[in-house]
Order: sequence, then structure tokens, then C-alpha cells
Amino acid sequence: MTPRDNRQAPDDQQHASFRRRKYLVDSRMQLASTVKVAGLVLILLIILNVVLGWQNLAETRRIISTNPHLSEQMRTTEVRNMAILAAISLIILAMVVVRSIMITHRTAGSMHKLIDHLEQVAAGHYNLTLRLRRDDTLLPMEDSFNKMAAALRRRAQDDAKALTKLADEVASHGNPVDAEMVRRIADARARLAE
Repeated sequence: MTPRDNRQAPDDQQHASFRRRKYLVDSRMQLASTVKVAGLVLILLIILNVVLGWQNLAETRRIISTNPHLSEQMRTTEVRNMAILAAISLIILAMVVVRSIMITHRTAGSMHKLIDHLEQVAAGHYNLTLRLRRDDTLLPMEDSFNKMAAALRRRAQDDAKALTKLADEVASHGNPVDAEMVRRIADARARLAE
């Protein structure tokens, strides 16, 4: 049984309970990735439009050469088809941009939350639990972070108990000043686990 299985609520309930307010958590990273993906898709769509447009134009010329009286109708159809193809391409490009931002949001949002929690640990706050959404890219790191925080908490608690015991022993040997100093250190370690 893994630590994830020991949770009180199922993963779906635990991870679906919150939403980030902004989709652009790390706008520079997210927009850079989106521009790269959208640029590649745009190049591919341009190539596709040129190839299909060229084929459409060749077919229109072939039909007009055999049926010159259809010239005006074929030109109108050609323009309409090109407009439809361009509109579909723009819709595809817009969908790629939106989806790319959504996907990068899953990485940037979880990375932002993980960095925030790591900074809190670095500042001496060990009583933390990292909760990410079920679709976040860094979700596999959640258990490792929580194990690390729990281990740091236990170590701080164990250190505080050992230092309190040492302070009692030092006080029993008649050295109250040193005992008080050790108690302060024990209290500081205990606060890390709160």
C-alpha cells in the first residue's frame, strides 16, 4: 500500500477540489511554449493551404479548359473553398493555442506551487502538505515532497524531545543557565514541526 492509498479521501476528490485562478501562472514560460507550438502548427497549416490551394487551382484550370462557360462559377467556387480552408486553419490554430496554454498551465501551476512549498521548507516550516490537482504534470512529485516534509517534521520532533531530555539532565546536574539555553534550542526545533 502506497502513501497515496492511505489518504482519507480518494484521489479524485482530493485533487479536484481546487482551481487556479489564472491560466497564465508563469506567463513567460507558458507563452514561449505556446508560441513555439503554434508557430510549428502555423507553418504546417500554411504548407497544407498552399498544397490544397495549388491542387484546387490546377483542378479549376483543368475544368475551365474543358468547359470555358463554367469559368465564373469555378472561380467563385475556388475563392469560397480557399476561404473555407483558411477559416478552418484559423480555427485549428486557435484551438492549438488554447490547448497549449491549458497544457502548460498544468506544468507551470504545479511547478509554482511546488517552488512555493520548497521555499517554505527552506524557511523552516516543515508542517506542510503539498496537494496538486489530478491532472497536474508534477503530480508524481507530490508524494515525495510530502514524505520529505513528514521526515523533516519527525526529525525536528525527535530533536526537540532529545534536547528537552538533555536540558532536564543538564539542569539536574546543577547548571540552569546551560539547561535554559538547551531548552530554547529544543523549543526552536519543536516550532519547526508545528
